[in-house]
Amino acid sequence: MSGLSFPLKRVFVALPLEREAKWQFQALQEALKPFADILRFQNAASPHLTLQFWQEVMEIEYHQIVKQTENIALKSKPFTMKCTGVSTFGSHLRAGTHSGVQARLRTGTHSGVQARGEDRVLFLDIAFSEELARLRKLCPWPSGKPFSPHITLARIEHPQRFAVQKKKVLKALEGSAFAIPVDRLRLFAEIDGRKQTPIAEYPFPTLPPPQA
Repeated sequence: MSGLSFPLKRVFVALPLEREAKWQFQALQEALKPFADILRFQNAASPHLTLQFWQEVMEIEYHQIVKQTENIALKSKPFTMKCTGVSTFGSHLRAGTHSGVQARLRTGTHSGVQARGEDRVLFLDIAFSEELARLRKLCPWPSGKPFSPHITLARIEHPQRFAVQKKKVLKALEGSAFAIPVDRLRLFAEIDGRKQTPIAEYPFPTLPPPQA
């Protein structure tokens, strides 16, 4: 994208959900529509798994990020991630009991949200795999916390009201496991006040077709 204004705000590199995986994500958000008064939904047009986030970058940093992201993409190959269930920051929710949902408390912090019993973010839990670990290892950027792969479904605007509706929310999200094919990196930024605007794309190389 040309004509960018610097400093560029809220820049991040991510694995985008495309095609069937994107539809699955949107279907889960649709199932949550009855709870829209207590949730703030992630942009349905750009579901993604964030690899690295910068609050603000200057032009020289931006060009470095572009070159680094290109290099990561060139060294990567398509693979499939697995969404294994739905979780919240503060508690962990996963299908697995006869009632359909098993919940256990998570300790510590996650993305700056303390596990104090108040749920703040509803997200898809992504299974760690060798392919995802290899991709993350290619990222040259320092991070102050362990990589915890997840895809945000919604922010919880009213935690206390959410606590009252939690069982119904979980019931609506039963059967949320699905496959997520990955074949590219995408660079996002806030442009003209619009967060999560795609500004560049970096497809992974594909193997040449077999010779007849």
